Amino acid sequence: MSKYTLPLSLVGLIFAATPALATPVKEDFGVWISNTFQTDFGGSPFLAFLELAPRTKNDNSEFSQIIVRPLLGYKLTKQLQVWAGYTWQGEYNPLTDFDMATNDIMEQVQWIDNWTSQLNFQYRFRLEQRFFEDEAEIGHRMRHRFRFVYTLPDSSVYLIALDELFVYFNGIDDGRMALTVKPGINQNRSYVGVGYKLTPQLNVDTGYQVQFINNAGAPDGLNHVWLTNINVNF
Repeated sequence: MSKYTLPLSLVGLIFAATPALATPVKEDFGVWISNTFQTDFGGSPFLAFLELAPRTKNDNSEFSQIIVRPLLGYKLTKQLQVWAGYTWQGEYNPLTDFDMATNDIMEQVQWIDNWTSQLNFQYRFRLEQRFFEDEAEIGHRMRHRFRFVYTLPDSSVYLIALDELFVYFNGIDDGRMALTVKPGINQNRSYVGVGYKLTPQLNVDTGYQVQFINNAGAPDGLNHVWLTNINVNF
């Protein structure tokens, strides 16, 4: 068996997990840049994390949103972490600026394990309580993410593949979120990319992400995204 068989098989499994698309769909292309900063305060069990992530839409011609996500965490074991925090999802509109931003309270459990010296596996389970502007009801959503990172032998280059499923527990019947917040699958994101470990504290990966969005009573969304992750650990 080739040493590349396993990582390539994982990539195939992740894209096979993407939900089948209903017709019609509305397709778009955008660019996402995720900047993350994480620290364990010099080897302590306490963790802190910050993500800043601007995104574009409409064939990369318009600014879409920016994500600001501060979290605090704790290492229960070498592999198991628990986190809690907040997400500000700034939806930009030229007429309203960021007035329609979404505010999320969130909790997550994360398992990180080196299956081999070259293959790292991560599973993340996240709960979100979503507060929408001009909506009285709260959206309750869970997210499941599987992530694989395979470092090439004797190299600083790595391959990355992940899949994340978003599921709402409840629905909003009226208002601007009525077509978006419904019980069941909300969206799915699948990503494959290639990265480079610039230093022990800094790594960058870039690649293609497909995002499926399930809309009730409206065309589903299929977004093609060029995603770049810039990760700083200290």
